[in-house]
Amino acid sequence: MRWTNFAPVLLLACACGPGTPQDGETDGSSSSSSTSGGPSTSGAPMTTDEPTTAEPVPTTDGPDDETCPNSEPTLTPLWSELIEQEEGVERFVAGGPLILSDGRIAVPANTRLPDSTFGVSVAWVSPDGVPLGWKTGELQTLEHLDMTGAAVAADDTVIVSGRAEVGGQQLPFIGRFDAGEPELSRSVLKTAVLDVPKALALHADDTALLLGVSSHQDGTWLARVDIDTGGALWELQVLGSGGLAPLSLTLGPAEEIVAAVGMWPNNEQAVMQVARVDAAGTLLWTRDLLEPGAPMGSLNDLVVTPDGQVVVLQRWLEPEEKITAISLALEDGATLWETEVAVANAAGPPEMIRAHVDADALLLPIGRQTAKDEPLTVELHRMSFAGQVVHIAPLTLEGRENGRPRVKVTRGRCGELVVLQEEIVPWLGSFAP
Repeated sequence: MRWTNFAPVLLLACACGPGTPQDGETDGSSSSSSTSGGPSTSGAPMTTDEPTTAEPVPTTDGPDDETCPNSEPTLTPLWSELIEQEEGVERFVAGGPLILSDGRIAVPANTRLPDSTFGVSVAWVSPDGVPLGWKTGELQTLEHLDMTGAAVAADDTVIVSGRAEVGGQQLPFIGRFDAGEPELSRSVLKTAVLDVPKALALHADDTALLLGVSSHQDGTWLARVDIDTGGALWELQVLGSGGLAPLSLTLGPAEEIVAAVGMWPNNEQAVMQVARVDAAGTLLWTRDLLEPGAPMGSLNDLVVTPDGQVVVLQRWLEPEEKITAISLALEDGATLWETEVAVANAAGPPEMIRAHVDADALLLPIGRQTAKDEPLTVELHRMSFAGQVVHIAPLTLEGRENGRPRVKVTRGRCGELVVLQEEIVPWLGSFAP
């Protein structure tokens, strides 16, 4: 399928997945009220305890049954694979790793196909690391396509969102990849303002939350949409205009909605803001965390802990390269603590893409590299909900001695640590829980 005559419609029809393993993120804004939590205060406690390098504590995540043998010591490598490309196809990982209920792993990617058309693909991998192949959605545009969000729905479909561009017009989309059904969801987002989605989260009622910007209005916008029709339930301007600034969107344990935008300086103006919104689209509070005269840096990630903390991770480029964390109360946005997570060392500056929330701690995968083509070093920092980095463990990515320091982690069905290193040929592996 190709567009030969422009029409403002985008159909995302994803090719069906690999089948069984053996086969193979309103018409008008909601009214809102906001109370500000005020600027970040220097009186917040700063943690200083030194982390340990002793044996890591095993995780308790995952089912405890005979299908999940846990005999290996914690963080023992279990398996690893390179997710190979098909000849003539270029794929760039843009999400994941995502875990399905049966333990299969999905890795979404933006795709350029041999005839220079652009699409979205998903690589499927069995729970024990056996590649099940790539599946690519129907071809969508000859100009540009950018998938910016991916998540697993309750029915094990993989939801993807992003935008295409045709004739200079933004065409935002949302769609499903299904592991077995031939008929798949296809929809154009029918949002009035938000037309450049950059982050995705899924509600339990099978609606999607999208955070992004508008090509025709200022600000950072949040929308709640029906996945299968693309219709907007509501749209809301939640934060200031961030331009090219990174955005993060997350849900709390009771599906509390929290969003953030941050970069200083950026192409427009410096910004570092966090907001909480309720399920009906009402703004509950906002926080401005921008420090006066702050040097160069940006938002790194945003998570909510099981005990009701909003943890904002920031990456600083000047005067020294480091990653810091600020904890805010989910209820009102008040500052609880601040800490330094990682600093530059002989192996290189710290880089992190995304944090993972365990039941009792945050897992922060830190990649380091002194220069391109130099050795890649990966560390797993375990940070308590009190802001203390209590353990740092090296992770060896077997067969991947160098490469980009872009590493993500999640938990598999049995609590194992699943690690993805983003590269033209991505590295995927698993470590004992």
